[in-house]
Amino acid sequence: MKEFLSRAGARFEEKNVEEDPGAYRELLARGWRTVPMTLVGERAVAGFDAAGLAEALTAAGEPPPDR
Repeated sequence: MKEFLSRAGARFEEKNVEEDPGAYRELLARGWRTVPMTLVGERAVAGFDAAGLAEALTAAGEPPPDR
């Protein structure tokens, strides 16, 4: 995930729900039960979905990474 986002030049903040109780509460508050979850703008992408991430990045005005 981090490599994919880095190749796209996307800025991101990593949160580890196993180490950060606040991140875990945030995950649950959004109704999510799976990791990784990637939030691009207001769009959530569950798991590692390269096509979904590329589409979300494009919709947010970010160029998708070279594949």
